[in-house]
Amino acid sequence: MTARRTLGGTGTPNPADDPTFRRALQRQADVLAPTVTLTAQTGELSPTARRERQEQVASAWLYLSCVAAWAEDHQLVEPLLRTGPPGVVRNAASAPLWLGRAFEALTRHPATQWLLHPGYNPMLWAGTPSAAACHTLIEWWAVEAPSLAWADRAGYPRSISGWVIGDLLQILSPERRARHALVQTPHYVADFILDRTLHPAANTFRDEPVLRLIDPTAGTGNYLIRAVDYLWQWYTTGRVEPRSVKQPPTTGGQAHRPQEAIRRILAGVDGIDIDPLTAAVARLRMTVYLGHLMADAGLLPRPLRLAAIPAWVTPRIAVGDSLLIGKISRAEYGRLHPHLVDLPGAAFPLADFTWPDNPTTPALSRTSARHV
Repeated sequence: MTARRTLGGTGTPNPADDPTFRRALQRQADVLAPTVTLTAQTGELSPTARRERQEQVASAWLYLSCVAAWAEDHQLVEPLLRTGPPGVVRNAASAPLWLGRAFEALTRHPATQWLLHPGYNPMLWAGTPSAAACHTLIEWWAVEAPSLAWADRAGYPRSISGWVIGDLLQILSPERRARHALVQTPHYVADFILDRTLHPAANTFRDEPVLRLIDPTAGTGNYLIRAVDYLWQWYTTGRVEPRSVKQPPTTGGQAHRPQEAIRRILAGVDGIDIDPLTAAVARLRMTVYLGHLMADAGLLPRPLRLAAIPAWVTPRIAVGDSLLIGKISRAEYGRLHPHLVDLPGAAFPLADFTWPDNPTTPALSRTSARHV
């Protein structure tokens, strides 16, 4: 991890919880937005609509820069924002291209390729901030911005789990909060619910080879990440400790080698979210966190690199309306969600969903949930 200034005084190590950092992000958004040149596809917009579109484009660029900085702080990718390659001079004229290179580095794994796809992140392609504004953003990350990595703290999510980039998507995308009710679940709430559900499931189905769970409104993956922690402990030790509820640990499971534990986690954990970018962020977070667990077990080298995580480490996190998939016809689904019905990679890494001839199956039946 890169040693950089950290922000304190909030009671948590997460910079997204710090008002000082949030205000600094807003200043960067305010610098970017007025300079955005919108693409020709935006058509004729009223002055108010144009400003709103510029703000959305600025937020998209700013958010991906946060993801790139988080990845650099954890050495998942080569540094391009925090510092440039040795001997290369970064100048203002090339700043948008430089940001683009940093964004592209996030897509080096099959599961993370969708972060830049126009169908998942359309505002990224709806306009471009000026070179000067991009240069200001890069210099802020290089000189002033705090680290997005923090030391492990008992009871708090590890920074490698991407908690901060999940929080920042909510903070920087108010329209996403309004459309999709994107609200980050606190880790202690996720732990409480998992203590009340996953523990009894492990006790009841301890002889099953895989414990299966699905989050039908996965968001950026908070529940999925915490479930991975529980299941990693269960599959590697045959025991899982509660985190939030005072109860005895669940025991009696079979201990497996680390690689087999990862395969069982991937086989049993599914998620779905209606917002493509949110689902793409969840895919990134879970892929990286599984890679981190593999590196801790000696299966991957340190420092962990995104491109070095095996392609088979690909979580099943789909894009879709979990209340409707498998319950209505494709035509009706297309009328309700025209931007989703033909979205590339919506069911990645599974085969395309086959719409039922007689759409009467429950929306979250085992079949539909596994092939969304």
